[in-house]
Amino acid sequence: MDTWQEVKISINREAAEAAYAVLDQLGISNVVVEDASLVDLAREQGWGDYFPETVSSEQVVIVCYFPEHRSSDELEVIRKRLQDLEAFELNPGQVEVSVRYVHERDWANAWKAYYHTERNGQVVIQPSWEQDCSDVEIKPDDIVVRLDPGMAFGTGTHPSTGMCIAFLQELDLKDETVWDVGTGSGILSIIAAKLGAEVQAVDIDPVAVKTAQDNRDLNQVQFPVFQGSIEHLTGRPTVVMANIIADVIIQLLPEIYRLLEDGGKFIAAGVIQERAGDVEALASELGFNVAAREHQQEWVGYIFQKE
Repeated sequence: MDTWQEVKISINREAAEAAYAVLDQLGISNVVVEDASLVDLAREQGWGDYFPETVSSEQVVIVCYFPEHRSSDELEVIRKRLQDLEAFELNPGQVEVSVRYVHERDWANAWKAYYHTERNGQVVIQPSWEQDCSDVEIKPDDIVVRLDPGMAFGTGTHPSTGMCIAFLQELDLKDETVWDVGTGSGILSIIAAKLGAEVQAVDIDPVAVKTAQDNRDLNQVQFPVFQGSIEHLTGRPTVVMANIIADVIIQLLPEIYRLLEDGGKFIAAGVIQERAGDVEALASELGFNVAAREHQQEWVGYIFQKE
């Protein structure tokens, strides 16, 4: 197993852009930046609903990984070059360099050791690499979904996904037209198809599209998976589901209301508790009723029904 040298460089944000140029001159072009201001910017721009706690700081941390370890003398050259940015009327602060060593792992697959067969009502989610469901008793009327989420969202273990799975089991989906907006791994589309629905799925991420298609084929169900958003779906749905985030749901709500059949249902999840009021207010304004509302941990899920 290879060991990587992780080098962390602390420097004032004012000099960060110049630091990237210096590192590039030294042959270091791939770095990771830890900067609390980026989290603040994402929060201000509405790029998500759930953000880590950060401490305001004038410093950023630039992280480099070296398969061929740099000597202490080489690291001192890097530190001194960055400290010398003072000569260009920049204030790098006290540049500090720290080192630790990280064992390489197959991160794309290591998480699989912690993902096992799970039950949610009548639905049993079985990882595709597990050959049997010995930990979970399978009943004759169970719906078994074999799944390899890969790098796409949707294993069934996240509270928002779990609420959607539970909601689907409350509905009679036989021969209903169901749209899955932001399908991720395809898990909800597969369950809906196994419950008898005519499904169409869509996702903006090409990796998710390929993953959903692979999981669809693995489960021997049929439905199209498109790359894009709601405008790529055809017909008129009786059920739409979107397990995304509040801002995207708010953006989609007017169009979903317009396209849904009268009496149709919209399963919405991925809404953080602090944004639930915004989603509910717009849904009510458009003419949706709340047919069901669930709350797990900090997440809220809904079945909205079009009047």
